[in-house]
Amino acid sequence: MILFDTSVLIDARDPDSPWHDWAKELIASAVGGEGAVANTVTISEASVRAVNPDAVPRLLERFGMILQNLPVSAAVPAAKAFRVYLDRLKREGKKLESKVPLPDFLIGAHAQSEGLHLATRDPDRVRTCFPGVKLITPIGL
Repeated sequence: MILFDTSVLIDARDPDSPWHDWAKELIASAVGGEGAVANTVTISEASVRAVNPDAVPRLLERFGMILQNLPVSAAVPAAKAFRVYLDRLKREGKKLESKVPLPDFLIGAHAQSEGLHLATRDPDRVRTCFPGVKLITPIGL
């Protein structure tokens, strides 16, 4: 199964995104194949700028996506990876106000804990923090 990062869901609904076609084709392929998953975090983030946030979960289900809660097994690995990230910011003299919120780490930890592939266009942090996660990215990322 493929867990979809929020960036891919947003790209699929934005015809102006340079990754629009890639995202739509990947979702369609996953739905028709090994399965497409959106979790609690991706649904929440995708709903932020939606015209009708209440409709987002139903829309994803209509596309054929499986909606999943975050597994408890993702909590501690996400926290550990986030702590490493914050410690690195501190060592580099950067503000501890993270531009990368904890939810991004929850998505990576979910993929890791459940053995899911992760579709994203932000692969660097996942490669660093969750190196065992198999990534699906646009060409060149």
